Amino acid sequence: MGLAEDLRDKFKNDLSPELLRSRLLWRTARRLARSRWNKPDWRADIVSLSFFLDRTERAFTGKGTVVWANLLFPPELIHAVGACAFYPEMASAVVASLGLAPRFLDEAAAAGFTRDTCSFHRTALGAAAGGFYPAPEMLFSASYPCDSASHTLNYLAEKLGAEYVGLDVPAHPDPVTLDILAGQFEEAALRLGARMGKRESQVLEGLREALVRSNQARSLLLDIGALRRERPCPLSGRELPGQLSMISAAFGTEDGVRFFQMLRDQIVERRGAPSAAAQEERTRLLWMHLRPYYPNGLADWLEERGARVVCDEFALCTWEELDPDDPYLSLARKVAGHFLVGPADRRARAMAALARDYQVDGAVHFNHWGCRQSCAGAPLVRSHLQNEGVPTLILEGDCVDEREYQEGQMRTRLEGFLESL
Repeated sequence: MGLAEDLRDKFKNDLSPELLRSRLLWRTARRLARSRWNKPDWRADIVSLSFFLDRTERAFTGKGTVVWANLLFPPELIHAVGACAFYPEMASAVVASLGLAPRFLDEAAAAGFTRDTCSFHRTALGAAAGGFYPAPEMLFSASYPCDSASHTLNYLAEKLGAEYVGLDVPAHPDPVTLDILAGQFEEAALRLGARMGKRESQVLEGLREALVRSNQARSLLLDIGALRRERPCPLSGRELPGQLSMISAAFGTEDGVRFFQMLRDQIVERRGAPSAAAQEERTRLLWMHLRPYYPNGLADWLEERGARVVCDEFALCTWEELDPDDPYLSLARKVAGHFLVGPADRRARAMAALARDYQVDGAVHFNHWGCRQSCAGAPLVRSHLQNEGVPTLILEGDCVDEREYQEGQMRTRLEGFLESL
């Protein structure tokens, strides 16, 4: 938090596209990251911070081929050819944490984009229109988990004069449709490889190496999931470090393996000497969708009341081990196997199984305004959970636009929910 506050205070008012392309900015950011004041509770956060600083600096200063992608597009394919991945939705979360989202949301509104759409994508549209995001050479999107990402990236590709590749993920995967999706991944990989001057054999070799590293990180993520099932849970949602972003962006890299290794090892250490906060775990919660990314006290408030988020919808491993000798079909299975793909009751069943597995006392679904597939499916998810005996609260809010945040109102609803548990 100290580093984030320093960056927010320093750059909030005078941030410009030119500043983001300044090497001085990135040297300053690296000095802050290495300074003695930046001592996160989790050592793995140093790895994630370094990973994203390196990639973001490369993207903004023209040191690599920049590829934009949405969050379900497999990062292994991008890392395999040495391209620089940039995730507009993830960047919107960072923008929100720095207090800059209202600026870009207003720019998107002035350009005619309705407030009914997701603020992650509206922030990206406003920031990209103002030149605040690095110029891409290619943009990739998978048709899940939301169609807003495909529309946003397709639109921005036309505006920015870059190549767009959309992949259609089958709603009902079977051997035929998975082969078709695998072919789409192969075409995307070869088109990106050709842009970077790589032969097909080099692309395949890079994919094999990336999938080996991805499997290593996957094994560690499964270990972390198992540790979080324990009572008391040694890693709460409040303390969840860069895990969500590293799942989306770092699988297939050495940094990804190192991050999850360090996180797993420190959880084991903490497990041997649990903190006082961990011993006060009175209520175990499942959290669905995301949480607000702008500064807020919601997570601390829950912890103070002994309510510990022991599992998160998006911090899960949802795929089987990948086959480095059949990379395209493996990636197709990884994407199509996610519970967000297909009918809403698939997600509902997955959440009910998760609640049973982690033995939660209750669940909270954060209804991020504008996220159509998540909000629309929330009542069905709640119904499945309540049939399992898990009380479920649907909490309305916005993950990016801090102007829509009413902490007092949220606390009142959560207080009543916790009392009912």
